[in-house]
Amino acid sequence: MLEDNIELSDLVAAYLSEHFIVDALATIEEAKDYIDHFSYDVVLLDRDIDGEDIGMSLIEKIKAKNGQTGIIIISAYDTIAEKIKGLNLGADDYLDKPFDNDELLARVQALARRHQGIGEIDLGGLQCDLRQKQLNYEGESVRLTRKESDLFFYLLKHRGDIVSKEELLNALYLNPQNISSNTIDVTIGHIRKKLPVKVIKTIKTRGYLIE
Repeated sequence: MLEDNIELSDLVAAYLSEHFIVDALATIEEAKDYIDHFSYDVVLLDRDIDGEDIGMSLIEKIKAKNGQTGIIIISAYDTIAEKIKGLNLGADDYLDKPFDNDELLARVQALARRHQGIGEIDLGGLQCDLRQKQLNYEGESVRLTRKESDLFFYLLKHRGDIVSKEELLNALYLNPQNISSNTIDVTIGHIRKKLPVKVIKTIKTRGYLIE
């Protein structure tokens, strides 16, 4: 979510975090860095950041990285003409400020379903919800840290492919050159201890795999 009203950003992020993993950013520079290094199912964009209309540039950047990412513009520009302009820029949806959080959640969930494609995957009884990035086993939630969850679901989205440590570092960290590859091994170890079933395979010298 890109929103420079910190109070609004904190409130919306706290609400959406009950259902999704949320990155709340306040500047265009931050947003560009995160778009370069992370993949998102849905992006919320305030059109007016520090008095600058984000316009086509940021939306194009998001769609170029992953054309399946859903984009919702949240904006005080509430005329029909402005809504049409925002949608023509490449956004998938447009929500006027002020908005109801329940309506926002419904729109985010609808876009996530549309762009994610796959909803849930069963791995030996481990229920993996790709839309909300949640894990359940025999009715109990399996809790991972943010970084553990990012790593696990990245492997899951590339199920059947061997993913190298280098690729994981580039996907999960803003400055991968400053992170030791052993960090991936340690994080994988923590995930394995928390999962009730063995689903992550180590492919020697090549990386990790979820079949």
